[in-house]
Amino acid sequence: MKVFFKITTILLLAALVFLPIQAVSARGLAEGPIFGSNYTLKSGMTLNQDLVVFGGSVLIEKDATVNGAIVIFGGSLTQDGLVNKDVVVMGGAVSLASNAHIKGNLVTFGATLSRDEGARVDGDVLNNQATGITPSVPGIPSVPTVPVVNGQSDNPVWNALGILGQSLMLALLAVLIAMFLPRQMRKVADGVVAQPLMSFGMGLLALIAFIVIIVALALFSLLIITLLVTVPLIIVISIVFSAACVLGWLALGLEVGVRISQMTKREWPLPLAAGVGMFGLNLVAQGIGFIPCIGGLLSGLLLLAGLGAVLMTRFGTHTPSIVQVSSEPAVAPAVES
Repeated sequence: MKVFFKITTILLLAALVFLPIQAVSARGLAEGPIFGSNYTLKSGMTLNQDLVVFGGSVLIEKDATVNGAIVIFGGSLTQDGLVNKDVVVMGGAVSLASNAHIKGNLVTFGATLSRDEGARVDGDVLNNQATGITPSVPGIPSVPTVPVVNGQSDNPVWNALGILGQSLMLALLAVLIAMFLPRQMRKVADGVVAQPLMSFGMGLLALIAFIVIIVALALFSLLIITLLVTVPLIIVISIVFSAACVLGWLALGLEVGVRISQMTKREWPLPLAAGVGMFGLNLVAQGIGFIPCIGGLLSGLLLLAGLGAVLMTRFGTHTPSIVQVSSEPAVAPAVES
């Protein structure tokens, strides 16, 4: 249990730190919930759906319109435009400029509120209260995908630098985990190699279960009194799911690095194999990702296989009975330490 707790803690922190964190420029339609990033709806633009942000700041400029609700967890809202439904902010700050107009209710939980003269709220204003109104249902979080830096620039040079930077960060993360949790990482990689179809099936079932659970929790959020229960559950489940995806992806990179070391007929330390393999795997995945349909499909299949292996091995703490692997690691010097 202690080992599992240590693995989970490291991966949760890694998922939050190393997954791409970038500012999101409004394009008239938000692409699902935003985790750890900022969102700006520029003047004159319209967002035709709910806006859900975890750990980020939202800026609604003058003459911008949100035809939905705004829900922010652990972030701030600066508004100078129009929101046609409710605004709910848990932890952080709310700043309403003189042109701000909220046609629904404004609810804050542990958040500071400042209103300029002229700011309007047609509904109720509840500060640090948890009952009394029913806000709109937040948008359902989308399924995490293979970590990808979606650059907003069309400059190929900047895109290439972004891919290189992301691959380097993932390689460093792979080295770090391979140093402290070599056996656990090796077990996940062995699970993918020994039972690829079983791993893929387990990953697909986990994906379906994740979607069903998130949808169910979002439906329970229809009653504001349940937000204090459902919102933390949605956050925790999403982070654990993302951490499992990250560990599975890193384990695939480790296996690639081990195969490369075998091709060169040299014994690399496990952290070195993990770093080199992760760097190469991510570059290849980003490269084939530009191929329509095929690129994303191949990366998705690999991700699901890695996710399934993580679940089969319980984050690398157990060897499932269906997986028969040798107790000797592929790179013995690194694991024996």
